[in-house]
Amino acid sequence: MEKKILAEGIEKLSDFVKTICAQGIRTKPDYAAFAKENKEKMADWFAYAQEKGMPPINNLVSLAFHPSEPLVLLNYTPLAHNTLFAHKSGWTVPLRLCRGIVFDFEGNLVAKGFPKFFNYREHAETSLLPDGEFEATVKMDGHLGIIFAYAGKLFVTTRGSFVSSTSKVAARMLADYSKKNNWQKNYPQDLTTLVEIIHPATRVLTEYGERKEFVIIGAFDRVTLEDYRYAGLAALGQKLGLPVTEMVTGRSLPEIVASMKDRAIKNQEGYVVTFPGGLRVKLKFETYIAKMIESKISYAYLMKKFVSGRLKETVELLDEEILETAKLMLGDILIQASVGNSPKDRWRSLYALVLEEDATASFRETCRKFVKALTAQAAKEV
Repeated sequence: MEKKILAEGIEKLSDFVKTICAQGIRTKPDYAAFAKENKEKMADWFAYAQEKGMPPINNLVSLAFHPSEPLVLLNYTPLAHNTLFAHKSGWTVPLRLCRGIVFDFEGNLVAKGFPKFFNYREHAETSLLPDGEFEATVKMDGHLGIIFAYAGKLFVTTRGSFVSSTSKVAARMLADYSKKNNWQKNYPQDLTTLVEIIHPATRVLTEYGERKEFVIIGAFDRVTLEDYRYAGLAALGQKLGLPVTEMVTGRSLPEIVASMKDRAIKNQEGYVVTFPGGLRVKLKFETYIAKMIESKISYAYLMKKFVSGRLKETVELLDEEILETAKLMLGDILIQASVGNSPKDRWRSLYALVLEEDATASFRETCRKFVKALTAQAAKEV
């Protein structure tokens, strides 16, 4: 992301934070009430034009307030993650910056994580990648940690909360690193260091055993907005006594993209490719994607993939054993969706796929969307 565009987005967020904090808002309920009453102003701050099918902006941004310091963290909500992929104009620059960005109550930028970036071919900007120079690094599979200095002290947060369970684990690790390597003296005060938190308590899908460490994956200067390249990260790692994620060398971009289909590669998530202009793209191994799908496969997940038009490509990535389970689940879905004489009968029949307590409002909405999509597909085939 170019510095000028980045600076303009940060300025909008700064004004938003100043307004919120000037009104004495310090809790999530108070913020929710403000956001609901000020949708038009929020649309301006976030450069958001709500089109048909897009959620209102007040449902797309969450705030977290530090329990003891005058700091506020902005993060996009799960609703943004789950819905905006279908709308080219949805991911505005200010909204993309809401990925663990931290301001003080005066609107001064304190820490900045990565702006939201996308998987290969997930978004228009990652569909046709630039030619020429790039850096590719190993994408580690832990939790993102955002390390920064404020008022003479060091802090670490995740992108969603100052006090999450992962943030607490990271805070203990930060204290150990800081004491061991004298970070109070050595840590650059204007720097945000982005690390992968590797710890048994933060394990996702990739197995790292008993490793407990921060691994540097990025860094930003909050004054100059410099986005550190790999050489800068390596120098920072030496200064702080931290490992840096591995650089991929000796391979062309087409070779790296093609390697994602290598089913022999296990226990690795993928790569992040970074271009000189700041564009980042995630590349994930098909074996990791299949494992990710296996970990969350459900009736709702399969119905959502059908609605989005991505069911076939999703199922094709599954290992044989999981594939058979998915096919059986799809059969259950189609059987239940054929019960009754009206769409309403059919989506209500789908509720029986799960236990009564699991038939939440979200699950019922998924059932309704599935029946509508199934009906539309049947009409096309006639």
